Amino acid sequence: MATQSPGSRPAQPGILYYDPNPTTAKLATAGLRLAGFAVFNAHTQAEAVALCRAHGPGGDEAVVALLLDAAADPAASAGVLKALVQIPGAARLPGILLVSRSNPTPIPGAEDLPSLRRPFSTPALVKVVRETLDEHQPGISSPPISVDLATSKLKQILGESFPGQEFSDEEVERFAQALRSDDDLPAPPSPASMFGSLESAPLEAVLEMLGNSGRRGVLRVESSASEWAKLHLDQGRIRLAEFKGSGEDLKLGRFIVEGGFLRDEQLEAFVVGKDPERRPLGARLVDAGLISAGDLAQVLVDQARAVTCHILTWKTGSFSFHPVSELDGMAAAASSQGRAELLIAEALLDGLRRLDEQAAMGPHMPDVEDVFLRVDEQVAKLSRDALPREELAVLELVNGRNSVKEIARKTRAGTFAVARVLYRHAKANLVRRRMMPVNVNL
Repeated sequence: MATQSPGSRPAQPGILYYDPNPTTAKLATAGLRLAGFAVFNAHTQAEAVALCRAHGPGGDEAVVALLLDAAADPAASAGVLKALVQIPGAARLPGILLVSRSNPTPIPGAEDLPSLRRPFSTPALVKVVRETLDEHQPGISSPPISVDLATSKLKQILGESFPGQEFSDEEVERFAQALRSDDDLPAPPSPASMFGSLESAPLEAVLEMLGNSGRRGVLRVESSASEWAKLHLDQGRIRLAEFKGSGEDLKLGRFIVEGGFLRDEQLEAFVVGKDPERRPLGARLVDAGLISAGDLAQVLVDQARAVTCHILTWKTGSFSFHPVSELDGMAAAASSQGRAELLIAEALLDGLRRLDEQAAMGPHMPDVEDVFLRVDEQVAKLSRDALPREELAVLELVNGRNSVKEIARKTRAGTFAVARVLYRHAKANLVRRRMMPVNVNL
């Protein structure tokens, strides 16, 4: 097994992170990886011991610190710590404890270890990890590793342009380095202060960090060349969201109709005419007196919430953050109203709940192209008030022809909301997925 030479720095400082709860470990892991650390997750004592043997002082020496959650089950965490320090060389690794406010010293004999109380922010966690590492081995925790968006984009372009050709990571990096060092190529006019891939830095971690920092700027997230979103951020709030894509109805008009400000036919009649000034739809509606500036601010918040929830489901793609000195005109107008604001933390909570619901539905979650049939004999057994209005509106459009996407457009409820209703109705045997006939040639 290859080991590092004494005194050498690992490419990415490794943290062995023990947390018996995978859910609470998710954001902390993402935040540490975004800050440039390699994270080795363990949820049991056996996993922690195996990872420490493989990547600790007796292994490839990638692990340079231990991070143990002692808030949920202090006795189990104490057992893990005892088992780890018995591994040759592991006792020299600096340790950090995650503790609860009610029990700040949960492991007897470990009172001198640095600790961080739950709940904590990602910057606070990164700070205590870096300070602990710098105390034991100065300079090992910095500079943070960033993901090169240009390199990942170049690899994607090469793969699409030469489908039969394999390019190694070393070759792609060599191509990218040649482009970066070419003096004839102009520098980008407004460089991003942060960029990366969603595979290495989940969006929830990126949003949490930007929310805690209060930075003003535009976060652009792409899942493909044809699907992207922009979040205009300021002082820990999402002021405006833009979205381009075909999978979900996230246009402003949907939220104007859902809010009861205009009927669908009124909105369609208004947007038919082209605006010679090319004003955004919201500004046009306010100028025409069809909606007030305050109501538009609320609509923009509703749209931003839905857009954020949708893009949090993206697990592949890229992101970039561009600081700005002044907000976009529409975002600034919405911000000036004051009564309607969306905290990044609030949008994150909604988005993470949606992820949990999606995971609960699993493979039974309806796809946007699925078509359902109503089981009329079961529906007839229900009382008049058995279904809330939004579920009844979906059920009435289930006719064996409308797809999930089409029902979402007609109800202006969004494809995820419709899929969630149809999932419940299918479980209650009120609807069933239409199965296309299969032709068998004998």
